[in-house]
Parts: sequence; structure tokens; C-alpha cells
Amino acid sequence: MPKSRMKFGALSVAAAAIGLAATMTPTNAAEKIVFWNNWDGSRAPQLRSVLDQFEKQNPGYTVENVTLSSDTTAQRMLTAVASGDVPDLYMTQANDFPKWAGLGAFRPLDDLVARDGLKLDEIFFSGGIEGSRYGDKLIQFPFKVPTSLMIWYNKDLFEKAGLDPDRPPKTWKELEDAAAKTTIRDGAVISQLGLNICLNCATGSGSENAFIEWLSRNGGEVLTADAKDVAFDSPEGLDTLKWMQGFSNRTAGSWQNAVRQFGSTFKDQRPSFYMGKMAMIMDGPFLYNIMAKDAPQMLDKVGAFVAPINGDNKDATQRYLAYGTPGYAIPAKAKHPEGAWKLLKFIAAGEGACQFFTMQQRVDTPLRNCKVDVPPQFVAAFKANGDLVQSRQAPSSFQQIHVRLQQMQEAVLLGKETPEAALKSAATDVKAILARTN
Repeated sequence: MPKSRMKFGALSVAAAAIGLAATMTPTNAAEKIVFWNNWDGSRAPQLRSVLDQFEKQNPGYTVENVTLSSDTTAQRMLTAVASGDVPDLYMTQANDFPKWAGLGAFRPLDDLVARDGLKLDEIFFSGGIEGSRYGDKLIQFPFKVPTSLMIWYNKDLFEKAGLDPDRPPKTWKELEDAAAKTTIRDGAVISQLGLNICLNCATGSGSENAFIEWLSRNGGEVLTADAKDVAFDSPEGLDTLKWMQGFSNRTAGSWQNAVRQFGSTFKDQRPSFYMGKMAMIMDGPFLYNIMAKDAPQMLDKVGAFVAPINGDNKDATQRYLAYGTPGYAIPAKAKHPEGAWKLLKFIAAGEGACQFFTMQQRVDTPLRNCKVDVPPQFVAAFKANGDLVQSRQAPSSFQQIHVRLQQMQEAVLLGKETPEAALKSAATDVKAILARTN
């Protein structure tokens, strides 16, 4: 890992932590706070160390940390809300936050913020807080700012293919050219894959949405400004689907062919990227801290750049349309709301929050006053990736819309529907979803 470091952020978190001293005392000497989250893998012990620190500073509380799979958390929470047996603190995903908020599943925080005199504009970046509101109520504290997926690339494989590793692609055409030159295949057999541009595209595979990523870079919109009608059934939407299909067919033989040999999720593809069997991978800025643990030998060999725009569209700009912000929320029927609030302040707005980000070396912190060290070669790309995010109003049904868009792109990439038919069908279904929930 490079010894040189640059500081991402400018102020010490201590100033924020001073203003967050708790005013509450536990009513039970052994009060247990149940915390549901998706912090698995290397992040689980990191989180546990933060929770241990909370318990040490607050001896009247213990925290039961329950690690869940992102694929099953929403269903488990839905069952919990219906039964009333909910956790005390819950980790939301960006796509499902509007759903929970619309159901009234979480306790609004405005009165607690006012009671304890928290100055949110001094603690959080505005985007994280605005994305955590539903209507005029603050429903959660963000645990990160919305981020777009980036393209990480192996510099050695770029050089071997005759590409300049210091000048990564900036347009769709340049990206496809780089993917074609770094793909090595004999018919259907791929020994080295250039890039899968639709990672986590299988229905239900995660909160990522490649269609929204690429539509954003093609000047399109997902929904109208008031979030009451569809906008993706546009020339930009059709061009995006056609390009995603064509890119996969021309570079890998087909998207299905690439998935069959390299998988379709982060966990599937990262080992191949580490071993030099993939030249590029579409992943988040969080890949840095994951790679630092799983494949530290790669850190000096990789670069990162923001996903390119459609250079043939004069209206295309570098941006990502974000719907919802992930965070931590207190369920309305939490058994220990005071303890949950105390933990929420510590882990999302105070000392524990910055500590957790520093451990992971993540740059997508929502905290204004948190310093995170990252290698200097990644600073510009990380900053650019954060700057291009544009938040959009998300309806309570956005998770359903996300799944329907996944189904649409999967049908096209598998050749089950034409881009035209898939776009029309998805637009009809999303209109119906919005009509039922608006």
C-alpha cells in the first residue's frame, strides 16, 4: 500500500462529537439494543469493535449486533413490522428507504434532534440529510452519501492491450474499445474478460441498477420531477438498453456468456479481477477498502475512473441519478427507543461513525468533519464520483420500480425481449405501480 496519503476531509470529528453528548440515562441497567444491519465480511468485526466502544462508554447498555444478508433483510423487516417484533435500530438500503418511510415503519427524529440541540448542517453534508427526509420529516440518519459505481481497471492489462493506463475511457465508444481489446476469448470461451457493464443485473441481486447508471450518462431521466410518472420510456432509455445489449454481445459474445463464466455479482467477479482474469470491474468506491484486505497486492496495479458518458449524445453529461439514501432508522415500535437514539447518535453522527469509516478507508462518509485517508492516485476519481451524484425524489414504491427495471434489463441482455418491447412493457408496469402508490 502506498505510504503517501492524502486527507479526504478537513476537520476533526472531535468537534462534532463534543456536541453529541447524550442527555439520557438508561431505565434498565442491562438494557439490550438490537441492531439489524448488512455489515458482513471484514466489516462485521470492525463494526463490533465500534459497538464495544459504545458499550464501554455507556455501561448501562449492551448491543446485540444481528448481521443479515442484503437479499433477505427487507423481507425479514416486513415480517417484523407486521408482527411488531422489530429491532431497535435498522439499517436501510437506498432503494427501500422510501417504502419504509411511506409505511410509517420508522420513528421521525425531528423532536429528538431539537431536544438534544443537534446542528445537523454542521454534522452532515446536506445531500445525506435531504435524502433521509420523507415529506417534511427526518426519518433516519445517513450512514453514507449516495454514490455511483465506478470502473476499476488493471493497469498492466491495459498496457498489454496497447491502451494508455493514464488515459482511461471517457465515452461509451472508448469504453467498448478498451473492453474489446482486453477481452481474450476463443468462441464462447473467455480466458480474460474486458468488462461486464451490467453487474448485479439479475433480478433481486442487489440495490445497484446498471440501467439507471448508464441512463444517467445518456441524458435520460427515470421518473418525472414529481415522481408521479415514468420518464425512462424515452429515446435515451431505448438507446441505453440497445447499447448495453450490443456492448455485451460485441465484447463477450453475450451478457449470458460472460455471466456463465464470471458470475454476475460483486462477490462473483472480484476474485477474477484480483487474479487478472478481468481487466475492468464495475464497482463502488468501497472496493478500495475491500481490496486492501482481500488483495492488497493489487492496490498499486489498479486505477479507477467514473463511468463514461454517451459521447454521441450532445446532451449527455457526467451525472448519476440517486433515488434514496441508505441510513440507520429507529422502528416506530422499537422496544428501547431511548437506547436506540443514543446508539444512533454515536454510530451515525459521532465518534463511532467516523471510526467506522476510517477503519474501512471509505470516502463516501456523510460527515463533514471526518478525515479518511486514501491513496493519492484515487483521490481525484473518488471526488469526481461523489460530485456527479444528483438526488431525485423517490416515491414510496421505488424498490418495486428498481426490481422492474432489473427485470427489464435482464430480459434484454438474455435475449428474451427486444429493447423496444422490454422498455414499453416496463413503462406500462411502472405506471401502474405509481398509480397504486401515489
